[in-house]
Amino acid sequence: MDAPRWSALLFGWRAGSGPLRDRLAESVRAGIRSGQLPPSEALPAERALAGLLDVSRSTVVAAYDTLADEGWITRRRGSGTRVATTAPRGANVLDLRTPSVLPRDEDSFDFTIAVPLLNDAQRQELREATLDAFQESLYHPHGLPELRALLAEIYTREGLPTTPEMVLITSGAQGAISLLAGVFLRPRDRALLETPTYFGAIDAFRAAGAETVGVPVTAEGVGPAAFAGAVQQYSPRLAFLTPTFQNPTGTIMPVKAREQVAAAVADADLPTLEDDTLIDLGFEVTPPPRMATFAPDAPIFNIGSLSKLYWAGLRVGWLRVPAAHAGPVGQARTLSDFGSSLPGQHIAMSLLQDLPRLRQERREAVTAARDLLAELLCLHLPEWRFTVPGGGQFLWVELPTRQTSAFTLCAARYGMRLFPGASMSVTMNTAGLPDSFLRLPFTLEPARLPEAVLRLKAAWTEFTSRQGADRLA
Repeated sequence: MDAPRWSALLFGWRAGSGPLRDRLAESVRAGIRSGQLPPSEALPAERALAGLLDVSRSTVVAAYDTLADEGWITRRRGSGTRVATTAPRGANVLDLRTPSVLPRDEDSFDFTIAVPLLNDAQRQELREATLDAFQESLYHPHGLPELRALLAEIYTREGLPTTPEMVLITSGAQGAISLLAGVFLRPRDRALLETPTYFGAIDAFRAAGAETVGVPVTAEGVGPAAFAGAVQQYSPRLAFLTPTFQNPTGTIMPVKAREQVAAAVADADLPTLEDDTLIDLGFEVTPPPRMATFAPDAPIFNIGSLSKLYWAGLRVGWLRVPAAHAGPVGQARTLSDFGSSLPGQHIAMSLLQDLPRLRQERREAVTAARDLLAELLCLHLPEWRFTVPGGGQFLWVELPTRQTSAFTLCAARYGMRLFPGASMSVTMNTAGLPDSFLRLPFTLEPARLPEAVLRLKAAWTEFTSRQGADRLA
């Protein structure tokens, strides 16, 4: 048993009320929901965990029994206790990582969300666009025809020939991911993802009953050989990749690698989601062509959204669907919710008609925030390491500790909401990420960043002091 890791993971588990067995079960349950305890991970033996936590063995046995009865863990003679490979039926796998379920207050700093804030000019722009948004009285399950045509034109202009019939409007990028998970995944299927990766994709695939398989992200994104090897070994039914400004690392897959990965997708006939939601946020670099351009007939689905480019509140995203799949995916889209908000789509159409301006304004705002956050971290937390990305909206920060999850709990007392990088890790086929990383988006209001970093520094000082005291004890 990795005692330091489990001490950090279960930090504060006694807090609250009720029997110790229930509090312990909830703490383990929370680790599973957050991704820090991934599917198939072995849990400590009952006697060892009881000794670590200074409780009776019967308390651990009772907690494990509760979790097994609920479907969170499995217990087999000879193989020990492990996290179940699929979430329990009806379980909310998003509890700890979905921003909408986190409590908010004005004095806190939320680094768990990464969405742009509206300025006064944008608010006025939305008011004006809204005036024409309520004239539509029909359902459009696949999306507003004019918006689909405009997006097809944009894709075609950028090197990916597309017809309006190949575009489906969804409720944000997450709606697109969940839609395709529902189409292609069944319980016990395997889904292939980068690791680390966007937690919303991990959650959507696990919610569909799939086992998630990871391919490590290098300095140049996913390696073609590693991707092809994982496809051959695990026979996944669906894959999810972010070749451009990968979330959370900010890496860019080179052109040659895109060609090779696209060829592997085509050879395996593997439905693959290419997440383009950050493609508009290139600062010093121009992104390479989309991966789908190198294999036009491959089952590569491109995901786009206005959430990162303009405002997440619109909840307008889209899918570019290969022509061969347009029928069945379109039917599934119709059955899901009869279509996205028409006012939101009208507003999106108005905004996308001025796409170059949107991109330029967003890049300027994000670049300034990125540079400020990087400067403040270098000044106040020089021991934290990161590479300034050429695009996207995150700093992927490595801390000099293997207990970042415990640090996030300490930081919460300072009004800081943080995601440990381990919650974005997929461990099947990989060793998993060391618990050393934080994802810090640079989307907070620039005026608030200095205070946020000072709080991080204060939390880090307390955390490292406590760690030093523990080592001396």
